[in-house]
Amino acid sequence: MTKDNKQQKLSDSTEPAIAYSTCYAQPSIQLLNCDNSELMAKMEDESVDVILTDPPYLYLKNQKLERPFDEHKFFEECKRVLTKNGFIVMFGRGTSFYRRNTILADLGFNFKEEIVWEKSYSTSPFMALSRIHETVSIFTKGKGTINRLKVPYMEMRSHDLDSVIDDVKRMRSILKNTKSLDAVLAFLENNKMERVDYGKGGATLNGVMKPDRCASVLASIKDGMNEKSIIKQGSDHYSAIHPTQKPVRLLERLLALVIPEDKDLKDIIVADFFGGSFSTMEAVYNMGMQGIACEIDKEYFEAGKERIEKLPPRQTI
Repeated sequence: MTKDNKQQKLSDSTEPAIAYSTCYAQPSIQLLNCDNSELMAKMEDESVDVILTDPPYLYLKNQKLERPFDEHKFFEECKRVLTKNGFIVMFGRGTSFYRRNTILADLGFNFKEEIVWEKSYSTSPFMALSRIHETVSIFTKGKGTINRLKVPYMEMRSHDLDSVIDDVKRMRSILKNTKSLDAVLAFLENNKMERVDYGKGGATLNGVMKPDRCASVLASIKDGMNEKSIIKQGSDHYSAIHPTQKPVRLLERLLALVIPEDKDLKDIIVADFFGGSFSTMEAVYNMGMQGIACEIDKEYFEAGKERIEKLPPRQTI
């Protein structure tokens, strides 16, 4: 399917879902104020590369966000609209989260990874246990693989000053260690990571020598560090327009793990069927992809729509 055809199908399939007056659209992002079942029923098979979503957790009482939905039908539709090796990235906690993981497995999805989002603040200050994390499951419909992602050094270390200090001390040691100095020079001159034999304990279990630690630190500063299964990402929750609003940067990092590497960014389509404040769509916008999202609540839809409308126009080349 060509880009033009896919974009046309996306547009054709979403226009009838709601009245035009309640829909915000631009060439790359479409927002709809409707129930997700309405939207999904209009979408073509295998038309979405990634679904990143945050369904209701269903453990709060008298809370308008906690709308029960047909979970089996919803995830069946997710499977239908996802591409052959597409991904679903899902936030959750508690009984509903584990039940939904089981539903995905029963539908034939393949579990790929579990990510813990460390919020750095408590969302339950009056409970016996302060809750500072949420869990994210990553499933693929087919044989999709997690991308190797490099995160900038200071972004990864910003919450761990002790590790930064240790790295600085380690780099200082090269002046007294000729092997480390040679390894660092080799990296700087040839962008090559040499492995050093330190004697006892200097090799891995497979007999492969380890790279010099100082050179490894330098490489992480230059090229970034591998993404981790625990992501520390704070958010400005005091200015959030939605009670469960997620940090845009967190969503960008999650999307980077699963978007297809064999497609141009501008051709990738990401969907969020529980749009909330449309943070996922802002992440999609920032990354240069296409997005479609819906939110059933009129108040949150209007606030999120206003947020997306304030984004600067994309530069076209």
